[in-house]
Amino acid sequence: MPRFLKVFLAGLIVSFLGSLPLGTTNVAAMQLSIDRGMLAAIYFSIGSLTVELIYVRLSLFAVDWLHRNKTVMRYLNAITLLILLLLTYESFQSALHPAKASPIAISQVLPPLFFGMFLCSISTAQIPFWLGWSTILMEKKILYPNGGTYWEYLLGIGIGTFLANGIFIYGGQLAGKGFQNNPSLLHWVIGSFYLGTAIWQAWRMIRSSRSNQLKEVE
Repeated sequence: MPRFLKVFLAGLIVSFLGSLPLGTTNVAAMQLSIDRGMLAAIYFSIGSLTVELIYVRLSLFAVDWLHRNKTVMRYLNAITLLILLLLTYESFQSALHPAKASPIAISQVLPPLFFGMFLCSISTAQIPFWLGWSTILMEKKILYPNGGTYWEYLLGIGIGTFLANGIFIYGGQLAGKGFQNNPSLLHWVIGSFYLGTAIWQAWRMIRSSRSNQLKEVE
């Protein structure tokens, strides 16, 4: 198999499978598909994967700086937690008052494209994810530490993410039809997911803070 095709498929498969588990961005894409239609969700996905590709490119040569700069990571984690809490509030408000839009609905304030870029830009979980996979692919001699294979890698990642998001976007359309007579239930489900993710994010921040304190004591 040609090297460029191997790199392309590696990026596509890792990105596609990595985007399938429920996460903030793919659930937001599904919610947008339900609330504002498929086109808005597609624009959101384009914005999200654009930032993801930038992160991947940066991770290939600058992610060590991010790990060393704990202050930047703490700010990003705090912003992520705040956004998750706002999305939780928005979903629960929609569940309680289906006919009224939430007064601070983030997805309503920002255009879908910029909402996707913003939401993806504050997600710190993808940094270690892509750092780890890029390292593995380099060790396996699939990805090489030079610009010659990076573009094929990024192209595969972009297509893989978009295909995975497409499943959630289409799933949102089906869910919207399935819950057409009871839209509040769907918002309760989505809000509960955001709340659970916010709790997990807060736990990560507390654990990281305690770990740093122990290191300082040692």
